[in-house]
Amino acid sequence: MRLESNVQWIKEEELWHLTYGEERLVSLGKATKGIRPFTLEGRKFNLIKKSGFGTTWQIVNERNHLLSQLKFGFWNSKGNIRFNDGRVFECNYKTLPKLIIDIKDLRYGEKLISYQVDNSSSRPIPKLVLHKSEMFTDKLLFLLSLGMALMLDMFENEMDFTTYILLTTA
Repeated sequence: MRLESNVQWIKEEELWHLTYGEERLVSLGKATKGIRPFTLEGRKFNLIKKSGFGTTWQIVNERNHLLSQLKFGFWNSKGNIRFNDGRVFECNYKTLPKLIIDIKDLRYGEKLISYQVDNSSSRPIPKLVLHKSEMFTDKLLFLLSLGMALMLDMFENEMDFTTYILLTTA
């Protein structure tokens, strides 16, 4: 089930804000040297991208303690998101025919959230899709932040918008 929601990402200058109506839930900053800062409930965190043999994304708190890690294998579009309490989610992305990122709860085998590209404006932007009307996970805001950071990283580093539009409209 796809669910349109009033939870959405809005860009203001250099920041992306996850909003629910008028309330800001998360603020995601610009990536610098593989680190993308974000704030959640007044607390500061960093999303750290490490490349090597496969790509790893880490979420660390302001004291640099690891909270979560997403690992992709070399040339692999599927990875596991493992939180330090043992909870595991799956992240899968594809780039053709259009860029889509899915995050699945492995306990139930169900998609929780997806990011895809909204081409309705003059410049493509990430669009959040919720797959369940009720999600009971304390990890949700971290998963939403990680998914958006992945989407923005692919936009900013993997391909330019002209190439993306040519590939998706061919």
